[in-house]
Amino acid sequence: MNTGLACRICGSSRLGAHVIAPEMMFGTREEFAYLPCLACGTLQIADFPADMAAHYPPGAYYSFNNAGGLSFLKRAVRRVVAGTMIGRPDRATRGGGVIDRIKRGAEPWTAAVPGLKRSDSVLDVGCGEGARLEALVALGFSDLSGIDPFLPPERAGKTSSGITLMRGELASADRRYDLITMHHSLEHVQEPGRLLEQARDRLAPGGRLLVRIPLLQPWAWERFGTRWAQLDPPRHFYLFTTEAFINLAERSGLACTSHGFDGMGWSIAWSEGYARDIPMNEPNGRANALPFDGGEMAAFEREARRHNAVGEGEAGWFVLEPAAR
Repeated sequence: MNTGLACRICGSSRLGAHVIAPEMMFGTREEFAYLPCLACGTLQIADFPADMAAHYPPGAYYSFNNAGGLSFLKRAVRRVVAGTMIGRPDRATRGGGVIDRIKRGAEPWTAAVPGLKRSDSVLDVGCGEGARLEALVALGFSDLSGIDPFLPPERAGKTSSGITLMRGELASADRRYDLITMHHSLEHVQEPGRLLEQARDRLAPGGRLLVRIPLLQPWAWERFGTRWAQLDPPRHFYLFTTEAFINLAERSGLACTSHGFDGMGWSIAWSEGYARDIPMNEPNGRANALPFDGGEMAAFEREARRHNAVGEGEAGWFVLEPAAR
């Protein structure tokens, strides 16, 4: 038991013994310490690295490799599919063939936000180079912005698709939005509660916040431990339980109106790879391939869907609204 420290999420001093986790996305295997909170269940990095930019290499980290945007064909297909999806959560999960795969590629999270309109203003926090926003252009959205502290300076400004990309923190955003999204970005910030408060204050009347994050599930931790791909040290500062995140949102003046689970098979597959000491990439930049055939990868996808169905997915989404005062 660690003494003299407190959980950054709930404030409890009930912290368990630290665990050491290696960096595996880029194969450096540099070790980082994490502390579990025995009160709220959050797993958090013990010390923030001094230079986080070094862990988000442009052109290598997945959110910074979208300079080319989407092809015209992909945009056309997604625009057609969009008509069956926007604001229709009942249609987001139907079908198991080609159409279902196209829907998944056409940003199915939009169905989690009832009443979402293509005219709504959207800000994506932690947007990278804007791949997810480009997908929304393909769905017919027109008022789109993104902000990211690690955005390459030359990418800031208006894109050819009409998206406004900003390099910086959410605190520097000077307008209000109908929808603010955080797609696997909240776990990357030192003060997630403060970021939630900033998002709350930048919502237009009736606006909503959609947060997608990895979720700490007992089965994943027991099975993979510090080789769990969703831990992703040191980029992920926090791994929340569902309850810990909803409580944090409430303390930040937000009410959770709905939530669900969207873990995917790739995470289980790479966790299995990490457990075999296979990093996603080597330090020299060479990408590694997983030692699994198509049948095994399909099995990982089925497993992920089973976990999602029973509320044990290793990733989830939350729709939040300003709490009544």
